[in-house]
Amino acid sequence: MSNGGTQNRAVGTGSALLVTLIFVALFACMAVALAVASESNLAISRNRLDVGQAHNLVETGLCLVQRESASLNVSGSDAAAVHASLADHFRFAWADTGMLDAYGIVSDASGVTFPAVSVLGPDGRTGTVTVSMTADGGVQDSPTITVTANGQFAGATRTAYYDFHVRSGYRILSDYGLASQAPISLTGASKVDGANNDNEASLFSCSESDTYGIDMGGTSEITGHAAVSGENVGINKSGNATIGGDEITDAPDHDWPVPDPTHFEQYVESTYDGDGDEQDATFSNIRIPAGTNPTFSNVNLYGLVYIESPNTVTFNGNANICGIVVCEEPTVENFDNNKLTFNGNLTASGVEYLPDDPRYDGIRKETGTFLLAPGFFAKFSGNSSMVNGYIAAGKLEFTGGASGTVRGGVLNLSDTSLTLAGGAHLTIDKENADQQPAGFTRRYSLICVSGSYRE
Repeated sequence: MSNGGTQNRAVGTGSALLVTLIFVALFACMAVALAVASESNLAISRNRLDVGQAHNLVETGLCLVQRESASLNVSGSDAAAVHASLADHFRFAWADTGMLDAYGIVSDASGVTFPAVSVLGPDGRTGTVTVSMTADGGVQDSPTITVTANGQFAGATRTAYYDFHVRSGYRILSDYGLASQAPISLTGASKVDGANNDNEASLFSCSESDTYGIDMGGTSEITGHAAVSGENVGINKSGNATIGGDEITDAPDHDWPVPDPTHFEQYVESTYDGDGDEQDATFSNIRIPAGTNPTFSNVNLYGLVYIESPNTVTFNGNANICGIVVCEEPTVENFDNNKLTFNGNLTASGVEYLPDDPRYDGIRKETGTFLLAPGFFAKFSGNSSMVNGYIAAGKLEFTGGASGTVRGGVLNLSDTSLTLAGGAHLTIDKENADQQPAGFTRRYSLICVSGSYRE
């Protein structure tokens, strides 16, 4: 009997030990599993952190280039030349930043390459970002310029892209119907409106006057915005003058196109040798010598009218001008000795309407400008149905019944006021206007392409 009881106790003790060992093994497995899971989660978290840091580096690279590229002027007839222009700009802009070796920015036909920039992470580890830029053509091809940023942090890498387009022209031409480097004055019943929308009739003055950059009185009216730049320069309205858009003071100044009258001398075919009083005559690609001071009445002028300085030239009656009027810029500004007066009815057709004659083949390409007269006073007192191109002169005055539609806009190039008085009425038509009008320096700038970010 005693032997049987001992055997049962041995069996029970062995079963308990077995169960204990099983639980110990299970707990050990669970501990190992928890340790492995913790290590995996830690690795995943570290990888996510590294990916996030790499992404931040990419964003930093793109933002640095984007900030520096806003409205950046570029040049180049092909992609390689565009790349060289971009590299020159960034070498100069980042020369003293200490961010990278600016002289290590290099370019070739394939693109612009920037030296890698190292950035210390929050945990003491270092990441890098490298940037490159690639254009797919020259500026006249309206190319796309793609910025590529590669970010690397620990073992994580990320790449993102952003695009810029090359925009031709000057903002001052696209944003404003009348722009002046002096105060703008509107009196009487003068009016400026837009042919297609109200904003075409916006005004801008970058006068340094300490009073008013835009001064409006009587019942004068503009349908667009009024903007002035310069410290303490204001906008004044008196009487019943109205401004349809916003009134903007302390506006940023703009790059101005630089006139180049000498470019047109190549189109001169003949020199005017008349007695100074011309009626019912026709001229083509003509030069008017200095000191001639002619008066043209009921004339037809085709192609180029090149006026030397000094000169006072008057257009009376019905003047039909199909082409461009260009004035030689005076060495010394004197509006008494350099003056153009447009009386009567003016018909001003663009070069695209010149007769189909080989003599006009060259100038027919010079679109977008009707009058280019730096250093001359241009006064308009008659009617015109349509002026097919920009009107630009040192000093401008529209008075009496001067009225008509101007395709493009009006530029006052000197520090003497642009004036509209009496019943002068200008309608600005920017639809299909040339953003690179003939006779001015050409400009190409970068603009961001909204929504072009991609990874």
